[in-house]
Amino acid sequence: MLNKDFLKEVLTEEKSLLRLNQISWVNVPLFDELSVIRLWPMVRSDEDFSKCFPTKMPKNRVPDRDYFFNILNTFQPSYLQQLIEHANK
Repeated sequence: MLNKDFLKEVLTEEKSLLRLNQISWVNVPLFDELSVIRLWPMVRSDEDFSKCFPTKMPKNRVPDRDYFFNILNTFQPSYLQQLIEHANK
């Protein structure tokens, strides 16, 4: 996730990094409904959320699963909780 292009964006303050104590950690069950491939297109347009991800991603690549869900839980905890509850049903 951390590459030279993303670091350039962080240094120019286009993107940001969070301290570990700022992250709301979560363990998300491994369900097909809770895949990064399915959720990434829906949430990447959120301005606060997207500041923690590179602008350009390699073709056919998505963010790391743990990183993605921890950042999602930090910025949108109720939304993630609803997704998990729905997937459990």
